[in-house]
Amino acid sequence: MTFSAKAKAKMSPLSRLGRGSVLAAALLAGTALSAPTAQAEPAAVRAAPVPDLVCRLDAEVNFSPPLSVRVKETEVTGHIGYLDCRSPSGAAPELTDIVFGVDGTGRFGVFPPTFSVEGNGVGTWNTGEVGSLYFKGDLKQGSPVPDRTVTSGPLAGDGINGLQIPTTRFDKITPDGVVGFDVIGQVCFWPGEKGRCTAF
Repeated sequence: MTFSAKAKAKMSPLSRLGRGSVLAAALLAGTALSAPTAQAEPAAVRAAPVPDLVCRLDAEVNFSPPLSVRVKETEVTGHIGYLDCRSPSGAAPELTDIVFGVDGTGRFGVFPPTFSVEGNGVGTWNTGEVGSLYFKGDLKQGSPVPDRTVTSGPLAGDGINGLQIPTTRFDKITPDGVVGFDVIGQVCFWPGEKGRCTAF
């Protein structure tokens, strides 16, 4: 028996196990290096909300008695018209126009001068269906429309937002104060989360 053969014969089982473990580790490392790297899945892009309706706003509010530094709360009447409506979501393409008769409370804040309204409205859609809404908020130039919610009828539960341009008419200014506003703009009806109405 040669010296090499004697050396192999004298190797302990533990030594042979160690050599096998080293070989197995090397093979596993090679397999890991050659395996394709898993591609991370791209994060899901969140879809922007789409409104049920987009409408032209044409409204008039009247204060009786006029709001002023002396009269800070009064009755508000008038109408809120949603006209030339279209349905980006396809939920209500048949709804094109409605005019709500409104009544509620008008308020005047002195510092800074602020006009606000709160109340309810009832109107009839072009389809003959009756609807109602609740509104509350300030009348500011180029500001968001007062918070509005459809409380009954088609699209009940939808929230409404948009952009408004309230204008004090000359025939609505008296020595006693401001008698009312005309308001134009654009509004959107949203079934859930509200988006940016001006995007539509």
